[in-house]
This record gives sequence, structure tokens and C-alpha cells, in this order.
Amino acid sequence: MPKPRRALALLFALGLPSLPAALPRPALAQLPERPVRIVVPFAPGGTSDIVARLLAQGAAPHLPAGAVVENKAGAAGNIGTAEVARAQPDGTTLIQCTIGTCGANPSLYANPGYDLARSFTPVILTGAVRNVMAVRPGLSASDLAGVLELAKRPDGLSFGSSGVGASNHLTPELLRGRLGLKWVHVPYRGSGPAITDLIAGRIDVFFDNLPSILPQIRAGAVRAVAAVSAERIPELPEVPTFAEAGIPGIVIDSWFGFLAPAGTPPEAVAALNAAFNKALDDPAIRRRLQEAAVVPLGGPPERMGEHVRAETARWGAVIRANDIRAE
Repeated sequence: MPKPRRALALLFALGLPSLPAALPRPALAQLPERPVRIVVPFAPGGTSDIVARLLAQGAAPHLPAGAVVENKAGAAGNIGTAEVARAQPDGTTLIQCTIGTCGANPSLYANPGYDLARSFTPVILTGAVRNVMAVRPGLSASDLAGVLELAKRPDGLSFGSSGVGASNHLTPELLRGRLGLKWVHVPYRGSGPAITDLIAGRIDVFFDNLPSILPQIRAGAVRAVAAVSAERIPELPEVPTFAEAGIPGIVIDSWFGFLAPAGTPPEAVAALNAAFNKALDDPAIRRRLQEAAVVPLGGPPERMGEHVRAETARWGAVIRANDIRAE
């Protein structure tokens, strides 16, 4: 089976219905007759991977040769992101940008292997998700206050992350500094492996994007103790926010978008942006995103560019104020 067809078979495994065949579109002439490769700089199974695969599926009918997803995990997303920064700027290679790689990493690492302002051009802001704090089965604490008390003890607790600089690393580091917690950071190569170890009881706490951990919460494999959002999460109405527990200011939404290598022709960027906006407008894709607790966004490339600049400034300030360092 040719590689593009094999990749599409994996995408159909997500349960998406078949989409109509591609229609001729003038904008497609701006892109080479090769599949658009979307690099996800994390391990399979996390929210970043889920979102990229849904968007690849939805955009396929609007691209000359469809789209495939490739996972390139390592160095908190820097390996895959740096690879795309060096790719041919012809519109056939994109990086899945996240709050970590495009918000925190430029301040965490002296040389992450790329320069956001110089190495990339924005394509589209695709979606955002809320985060939730979950604990392993069998942890003695029954609520957020109890978990934090355990984390203040000399032996503390362990918390996992999908990589240094990810939102599920920075959030507990903020709490460590504010509340004097003594927990230990255990970084993974993505959310999937961290969730596996949380279920197995090898780590105590994990702050994760709702889409990738919600099935485990609903199955009772792990327990949610707090929503990392301004309001309670509709999918978990019984789970209080940090503010309700007397800890204001812990509101962090994760987000996703695509960047192309710097130098990609504006016409190619416009064609890609149009294809992914059509994917976000597709009822089947929107339904699957919303079922996964992802808020579809979209819009012009400029929206993505402005968002990346704002997030880089925001997380740079947080990292400096809390003296957070890459391990």
C-alpha cells in the first residue's frame, strides 16, 4: 500500500466518515502535487496528535495530494520543530505548533534549534482545549486541597508532563512556586506515555489537555480533581476550578496551529490556510473536534502570527519570574 493511502487508513481509524472526493480548485495550483506532511513534534496519542490527524483528514479533499501526519518526538518538541524549520519552503511541510513549542520553548532553551520569528511563517490557528488536573488511582487525597497538602510534605508527589515547557509542566511549576510544593517533575515524550504511567500508579499527578485524558477519567482509570480554567468544564461539571478552591489565577488553555518554513510563497500559505479553514468548517470534522473537547478556531494566517507573538511574551514572563529551567 502506498504511504499516503496507509496514512489515510490510520486516519479513518479515528472513526471519521468518508469525505467527498476533492474538487478542482484554482488555489491548488499553488501547491506541489505531493502530500502535505504535518509534523507533530510529540508522541502519538496526545491531543496535539489527535487535532493534527483530524485536520489532515478534513483538509485532504482540498489539497492536491492530501495530507499525512508524522510524529517526530523529542527534546520537548524541539527536534520535530527544528526539522521543519530546515525543510524546503514549498508548502508541503508544516509543523504542529503548541503552547510549549511556540510559547515556552523560546524562553526555556538558549538554542531550541529554531527562531520563531525568522524560521517560520504562520498558516492557521486551528483550535484550543481546556486542561484538567488528574491523579492516579489509589491516591489517598480525595480533592484538590488534599492533593496539595500531600505535595507539601517532605517526600512530596510526582507529576508527569508531555515535555519540558509544555503547559502540563509550567502549570505545576507555577503552583510549586506559589504554594511551596515539593513535587518531582517526570517528563515524558508526549501525553500518551504519561497517561499510561498515571493509570499504572508510577506517577501521582498529571495536568493534561482534556481530549486525551477525558476517556480515562470517564472510565474511572484516573480521577479529575481540578479544572485549569476560568469556569467548570462542561464535560466534567462536577470538577471544581482552582479559583473555587481558593487558588485564583490558574487558568491555562492549550492551543494548536500550523506554521510553515520561512520563505514559503504567500500563494502557497493562502492555499493551505483555505484548505484547513474548509476542514474546520466541515460538519464532520467540527463534530469530531467538539466531541474531543477541542474548540475549533481558524481564521487568516495573521491571527496565528499575533497569537504566537502574544503567547511567547506571556510564557517568557512566567518562566523568568519563576526561574523555570529546561532540565
